[in-house]
Amino acid sequence: METDTKPIKWRRYRFYTRSIDDYRPLIYNPEYPWWCSGEGEDYAVIVAYLLENEDLSKYWDDAFEITFTEEDKIIFTGRFPKPEYYKN
Repeated sequence: METDTKPIKWRRYRFYTRSIDDYRPLIYNPEYPWWCSGEGEDYAVIVAYLLENEDLSKYWDDAFEITFTEEDKIIFTGRFPKPEYYKN
């Protein structure tokens, strides 16, 4: 018997948050990596991966200027290394 398994689809978000003193997600989930990629005078820039069916506002309720790309997998780089907490 074959099982119908769909590949995991991710969204790689880039957005701004006004919570510059504590820009961590409201709900911690070690399966979703995220990074602060910069700060301005009154905002932080966040890059985060979430499953395609997850609501970004559940994790960052003040996110604005949101963009995302659809991804088949999470890609770690020198600029966005695999976080120690991340569980795949």
